[in-house]
Amino acid sequence: MNRPTSELSELTRSPWLDPTNRNLYRYEFYLAKENYHGGYHTPLEPYRWIHKNKGEQLFFKGLARFAPMFPVIAYNGQIAAWTSPPTSGFGNAIYIVIGHDITGKLRLAGGNCFTAPSRRSGSPLDSKSFFQQFDQADKRQQIELIANTVKKSIQQEDDQLLLNIQRECEHFQTMAIYITALTENGSLFHAGKAVAEGVRPADLSYEFIGEIK
Repeated sequence: MNRPTSELSELTRSPWLDPTNRNLYRYEFYLAKENYHGGYHTPLEPYRWIHKNKGEQLFFKGLARFAPMFPVIAYNGQIAAWTSPPTSGFGNAIYIVIGHDITGKLRLAGGNCFTAPSRRSGSPLDSKSFFQQFDQADKRQQIELIANTVKKSIQQEDDQLLLNIQRECEHFQTMAIYITALTENGSLFHAGKAVAEGVRPADLSYEFIGEIK
């Protein structure tokens, strides 16, 4: 099915698709590509898996669709950062599920109409079953399927990450991104902010020290 022209235009101009824009996700894929190991230079497992399965472009296309970005303008009209405010004004979160369907095709499903998740008991569906059910579901059922899959992939050790991400996103009015990769060995989960770095503008004429009276 052909994409609407407006959607193609949105994807084309999204900062997520610009490889020169720095963000957490590009950094993790860079570490995975370079096969770094040790300390802070070890790529997180969800991104290592996505990179291994050649899903980076699909991942960023997902972000371009789910997380519309708006510039934070700084000195001399330059862009200091990009953020993605909640589409309803408050509380929206992005859920992403990525994995292979029964044909072996790598697919990504998700949306930005969710709220901050909490752990749910049970194991998520395997990747093939997830996409089989997704294809047969109506919109409401798809939302429920995506939500259950993400929530069931959260582990107890993720609780502090969830708390930190939620606080930071509320403070900076940007959406949180909750990612589940469905692999042959189970699910992998991570979360991050919908933030991309800009050009780090500067204007030394604004520097000041002194007493304010």
